[in-house]
Amino acid sequence: MNSVELLSIDIGEIQDLKRIGVQTFTESFAHVNNPEDFITYLEEAFHMNTLRRELLNPESRFFFLYEDGMRVGYAKINTGAAQSELQEAEGMEIERIYVLKARQGKGLGAWMLKRFQAMAREEGKSYLWLGVWEENHAAIRFYKQHGFITFDKHPYYVGSDRQMDWMMRLEL
Repeated sequence: MNSVELLSIDIGEIQDLKRIGVQTFTESFAHVNNPEDFITYLEEAFHMNTLRRELLNPESRFFFLYEDGMRVGYAKINTGAAQSELQEAEGMEIERIYVLKARQGKGLGAWMLKRFQAMAREEGKSYLWLGVWEENHAAIRFYKQHGFITFDKHPYYVGSDRQMDWMMRLEL
């Protein structure tokens, strides 16, 4: 693998975060969602006020993924009350982990997962968890290959479309 880095995002990079967030989510899911619901989701999830609030939350952290100096992905992790479910002190949620479509399949997602496992251990967490859309079979397969097991499910809305996420957990 080439030179890979995971660097924290600060508030001054909010436009770049919005750009890569919209791009990666669109590449992954636009073709399998109702266009109106999809646009509504993008407008809400990547609204500047939403991103600003999330970036300023001390229990949420965003990271850009760089390969050979080029930004190729991003991720968001949550602890404490910032977690979308559970909110247990011993857990860390990976809320978002995205790699540009052109860079997928090169081990970058697995590389990020390893970094988050190490980070969680360093912070005294006993597990990582995440939600993944039940129709995203490739992602489910990927997480299972890395030791995650399904333990529950919860609804996830793309606009007004109620979808179901599998909640997956990795004991550390």
